[in-house]
Amino acid sequence: MELFEAIHARRSIRRFTDEPVERDVLERLLDAARWAPNGGNRNAWRFIVVTSETQKELLLSFAPGIGDMPAAVVVICMEAKTASPREAVRMLDMADAAIAAQNMCLAAHALGVGSYIVASFAGAALRTLLELPAHISPHLLVCLGYGDESPEPPPRRPVEEIAFVDQYGEEWA
Repeated sequence: MELFEAIHARRSIRRFTDEPVERDVLERLLDAARWAPNGGNRNAWRFIVVTSETQKELLLSFAPGIGDMPAAVVVICMEAKTASPREAVRMLDMADAAIAAQNMCLAAHALGVGSYIVASFAGAALRTLLELPAHISPHLLVCLGYGDESPEPPPRRPVEEIAFVDQYGEEWA
């Protein structure tokens, strides 16, 4: 699949069949995520793949962003590489997690797996459920499964309405 085709055709799939996502497919998705660019090449990601029905049911109880039961949920965590609570480090961690999630979602689409990203969850409950150590922070969830829907593309504004040249307000066109 050509890159721009994947970018244009990928959709957030929120309804899934009961078919599990094979372990080798999950490993390919994790590999795609680890190749995402990341600040300072810190490679601070930690990925927890939740496939147990019991764990997923518990996860659903405090992650309102999850709708239909996915075959797998990848919890993207970041390992604190410094003791600094600086806002810049927190923002960089979220950016790194988001880029890894996007790589995973594009790779999933290319492999015929549906996906969507969730940011609404109770962090403390997730920490307890997954037994996360203090230096590991959950940032995003990626829900995965074989799609049971084919949503239409959402509308997008034209580039001329959202891009400017040299400064805000200078028309792109």
